[in-house]
Amino acid sequence: MASAPSRRLIRGIAAIVLPLASGYPGYVSAVEVGNFTVNGYLRQYLSWNLDDVSATAEDDKWDMSMARTTALLQARGEVGPARVTAIGRASYEYMTDYMDRLEDLTEVTGVRADFQDELNELDVRELYADFRPTDRIFLRLGKQQVVWGETDFFQAMDVVHGYDQSWRSFLEPENEEWRKPLILANATIDIPEMSGQLQLLVRPGLDDEEDIGNTYDLYGGRWAGKGNRGFNLKGTVLPIDYNNDEGDADDPHYGFRWSGTLGEYDGLAYSVNYYHTQGQDPVVFPTEKANAPIGAAFVYPEIDIVGGTLSGYIAPIDSVFRAELAYTPDKPYNNPAGGVVEKDTYRMMFGLDTNLRLQNTLGTSSPSMLSLQVFNTYLDNHTQDISSPEAVQNAFGTVEDEHTTWLTAIFTLPYKYDSVVGQLVAVHDASNGGGVLVPSVEFAFGQHWRLKTELDLFYGGDKSPADGTSLFGSFDESDQLYTRITYQF
Repeated sequence: MASAPSRRLIRGIAAIVLPLASGYPGYVSAVEVGNFTVNGYLRQYLSWNLDDVSATAEDDKWDMSMARTTALLQARGEVGPARVTAIGRASYEYMTDYMDRLEDLTEVTGVRADFQDELNELDVRELYADFRPTDRIFLRLGKQQVVWGETDFFQAMDVVHGYDQSWRSFLEPENEEWRKPLILANATIDIPEMSGQLQLLVRPGLDDEEDIGNTYDLYGGRWAGKGNRGFNLKGTVLPIDYNNDEGDADDPHYGFRWSGTLGEYDGLAYSVNYYHTQGQDPVVFPTEKANAPIGAAFVYPEIDIVGGTLSGYIAPIDSVFRAELAYTPDKPYNNPAGGVVEKDTYRMMFGLDTNLRLQNTLGTSSPSMLSLQVFNTYLDNHTQDISSPEAVQNAFGTVEDEHTTWLTAIFTLPYKYDSVVGQLVAVHDASNGGGVLVPSVEFAFGQHWRLKTELDLFYGGDKSPADGTSLFGSFDESDQLYTRITYQF
């Protein structure tokens, strides 16, 4: 069991994080409808460009880049022996003048994209039933989310689902909102004799193929990478092949997770994981698709991932640490000269979370939360010789380093009994340069209304298509002013 200071720290961090990171509302008054408890939200997203975008050759600064309306409805209730949960979400994307310009440009540069078709949504997001056939066995069957891992922003062992990064890239703070749920059979078996539990997971392959892997803006919209805004890459050159021999969305995914605590060490929790799945990021492979003009397509390749997590309390510094390691043997990458090369890949993370008691110094109403994270990807048998058949490049065209390291930090300042919370998020690419700073403030007005405003400020990074574009170089000209208004019920 965790010590009293450890439990207080974890509760303190949760008290700050959960109200901000609760993508699916469950902490306001709900309506009772028969056996079901119903709640949800109405939300308006708005953002404005803080840069001109060179692709349009027009004055884009201060133009509205997003006007997105979302409604989510969630119902939970008992149906016979099961507890059923249903979550539906609808989103409508208003075509701003800036988005119209980009969409028109896709027709000039190749095949016209339909941005509203790409971004509008009407979906049963989750629909599952929970059963407990015995005291030790818990079953969840249906469309759901399963979270493995301890990371923010970059995923190591959180490999069960892909993420939809097409409408706001990776900037939306609630993972529940942009993680892509899947139809799963999910069983958890408690084994108290070993101070742990075994989770067995099977995805039978019944999902829509678009639910596999990460979804990126490949159609030339506001979050396409620099050089691709206004260019429909997947419609003109490289379509997505979901049923390729190298990765077929109809094939099953499966794996297990053993998680437990080490009793002799106070508060030390661990997990060991294995998952057979498809890679979250697409790789270019040969294809027989009719709409592939160069005979190649984006494919989510079949892979195996083995890894584990470790977390615990460090009493001398009153902090919680998190660590992850994910190993993918023979992970496919594209070679700069063409073709595919396989590399053993290791993804590692170490994070530290602590509460800072700044009430007397800064006048906050409760402790501030500071979360630091180091994330590293290591490629075995590495070379940076662009002419070598062993060289690999990332999705942005940059030849990969042996080690790619990112640093992240989250710092919060709660005021007025936590009804006003300032936050600063920083992400830095220590290998290729560049990063993003995200200062924000969120206001809670009573039980129902929330208002969040932030700046998304990108800096640095390699930006030249000739030399390769790094992760943050691809976000050049993407600075945004963003606000989100939510009514929770």
